Amino acid sequence: MKTLGLFDTKNRFSEVCDEVARTGEPCVVTRRGRALVRIVPADEGSASSVWDTVEEGRSRYGAVEEEFELPPRNVKARRRSPL
Repeated sequence: MKTLGLFDTKNRFSEVCDEVARTGEPCVVTRRGRALVRIVPADEGSASSVWDTVEEGRSRYGAVEEEFELPPRNVKARRRSPL
């Protein structure tokens, strides 16, 4: 498995993606020597609809039968207004 630094990957992203797609060999992207992400070739059979995922979840865990309420989010404004 090939390992590349984040900066180098950023500068050659198209080339890295082409090589991964052509060879089928994954590439690990590191930041400061620690693995950050892995780029893997897309599998034609793995592309599915979100509805297939919903049906898989229902078949695995059953349908959601009761109503539930999500807890409120604590969202703070982190940006200043540009105006």
